[in-house]
Amino acid sequence: MAAERPRDLYPLMTLEYVVKALKVLFGRDNVVSDKGEIRVRVRYPGSGHTISSVRLTFEQAKFVVARSISAKDLIDENYPADWPGGVRPIPRPSHRGVEPLLFKDKEH
Repeated sequence: MAAERPRDLYPLMTLEYVVKALKVLFGRDNVVSDKGEIRVRVRYPGSGHTISSVRLTFEQAKFVVARSISAKDLIDENYPADWPGGVRPIPRPSHRGVEPLLFKDKEH
């Protein structure tokens, strides 16, 4: 039995429409569309000049436009449960003040 294809929740949104809408949301120079993938350059709120690049599929980009997902949630990969492509089980703590642990080898 073949896997069912996911239902398109926004069938009237064209690629051109989605790219234009993302440019309104994130700035004209911050959105690039290339071969079915859309890259959005976003600045994490309160981080000054630090810019992150987020890659979205066409379906994910439509979701961002329809649901107005914030730049903060895009960078942290903190997606809603119905995010196209699945949800990360634990949001990435890249900008939450978390510092990596240093592991030291123990000599026995």
